[in-house]
Amino acid sequence: MARNSRRSTRNDVQKSPRMSPLPSKSPPATTEIAEHSDESCPACPVGSPHESNPFSKEQWVRCDVCMTWYHWRCAGSGGDLDTVDKWYCSACLEANSDLSITFKAPARKSFRKRTQRDYANLNSGLGSDPRRWSRLLENKTFKEDPFKRLAGSEVRLEWLEEDQTAMTEPIIIEHPDDLGMTMPPNDFTVDDVVELVGKDTPVEVIDVASQSASPGWTLGKWNEYFNLDSEVREKICNVISLEISGTRLADKILPPRLVRDLDWVENYWPSTRKGKGHVYPKVQLYCLMGVAYAWTDWHVDFAGSSVYYHILRGSKIFYFIRPTPENLKTYEKWSGTELQNHSWLGDMVDDVYKVELKQGNTMIIPAGWIHAVYTPVDTLVFGGNFLHSYDVGKQLRVRNIEIATQVPKKFRFPMFTKYASLHR
Repeated sequence: MARNSRRSTRNDVQKSPRMSPLPSKSPPATTEIAEHSDESCPACPVGSPHESNPFSKEQWVRCDVCMTWYHWRCAGSGGDLDTVDKWYCSACLEANSDLSITFKAPARKSFRKRTQRDYANLNSGLGSDPRRWSRLLENKTFKEDPFKRLAGSEVRLEWLEEDQTAMTEPIIIEHPDDLGMTMPPNDFTVDDVVELVGKDTPVEVIDVASQSASPGWTLGKWNEYFNLDSEVREKICNVISLEISGTRLADKILPPRLVRDLDWVENYWPSTRKGKGHVYPKVQLYCLMGVAYAWTDWHVDFAGSSVYYHILRGSKIFYFIRPTPENLKTYEKWSGTELQNHSWLGDMVDDVYKVELKQGNTMIIPAGWIHAVYTPVDTLVFGGNFLHSYDVGKQLRVRNIEIATQVPKKFRFPMFTKYASLHR
């Protein structure tokens, strides 16, 4: 689906205030949509209809001070936006005489070979190097994560009641003891997944280079691919959406105690309408299988749902962006637009935190956290999603972002409207 192009000229965006991800109010969903429509900007002529060529892509620019987005044709000088380095709106220029719009230095000719970092190549199929993501990360800097490490015995409802920061930041449980969670044994492999779920089961496989689905896969075909030596795999692929409820494998997994205590599906969906043969939100039990160099680009889990995530074998590296109002607004502008094809979201926000998870680690990710995931070695993970009552406002905000950015229905939380109505 074609989207309008939005561009940021920012190199070092002014850091947004560090706000709690847990808002005190939960407004109706309709009040959470951005202040002005996706078609207009603050500089559009008053009283004039929005007019643009439907066959050309709209260019957007963001002020590096107030972070407001404008149509380049409305607020710009008419020049080439690609030559602009730092840009400020007229209001900020008038308010601060020390500001001035700057331009990039002319490109110097070089005979050295360079690695192309253009996201657009990923979607066009040009230069589809499956390991380009790991090379991209080499040129980025990240902050050490400030997140808590808790013992399994601490992750209880009492923690939520006594700690005001509970479920506002990711937490890492390094050992699963006393977490109230059941997982397969450590020697469990992808071969075992296939045996318990069925080799003919269809599975959605992501081609990492293009970040798009690769059709025609079954678990049996995936197992053959996964067991290949990394040197002979022609593509880097990833499985992140195999839901296993109702299978023999599901009998071997029980989410952490706290997740079960909070989960709306567990607590509010009628028990007589759950289980095999019933239609209900099946998001509690996922099997994720990724090979070395796999990458999942920036995203927020559907409907702002929280996540539990256990590394049975291998390791993962997470990159987190705090869900401040400003960061979520930037994510909304980036997500699903041309901006997503050529801009690294981490360069457009305040901070990016890096978290390394090893075999046996469990992590709980709260509502709304923007994240990307890198797989350094072949890895097997079990996890699931859950909505809860401790951050309804954030969940609705993300739901509205999905609507505004026209996220396809298959990638949204299943039966969300009916699900939420049961909790009223």
